[in-house]
Amino acid sequence: MFVVETSVDVARPVTEVFALVSDPRNDVRWWRGVREVKLLAGDGGVGTEYEQRGRLLGLPFYNHLAVAAYQPPTRLELRTVTSNTPFEAVYELTPLGSSRTRFAMRATVAGAGHFRLFGPLLQPLLRAVARYYFSRLPKAF
Repeated sequence: MFVVETSVDVARPVTEVFALVSDPRNDVRWWRGVREVKLLAGDGGVGTEYEQRGRLLGLPFYNHLAVAAYQPPTRLELRTVTSNTPFEAVYELTPLGSSRTRFAMRATVAGAGHFRLFGPLLQPLLRAVARYYFSRLPKAF
């Protein structure tokens, strides 16, 4: 397991940024590899489950996600129930005045399935991918 951390400042109020990033169905708007997200159960709060499919590093991935903590508008924790890239991600949002927000992620990740083939390269590759996708977030609004 390894840690991936990144952040981005967004010229939007913290409530707007939280509304976008706290619903994984919006990932298709800014996390380019995500192709489809379905709500499986719940209302968005703790215990809500999602199914996420897409491509990562050119390979297909599947995540069954669950919301582990939900504290609007500043914190969200997601954990995979089933995945070929098991992870626990903590999203923290910090207001930078009334119209700017710092969105930070700290994810603990394990490579599984075909992602194990990347070996020690998986960590720097995922860090680069996360930085790139976070840089796209401001354009999602």
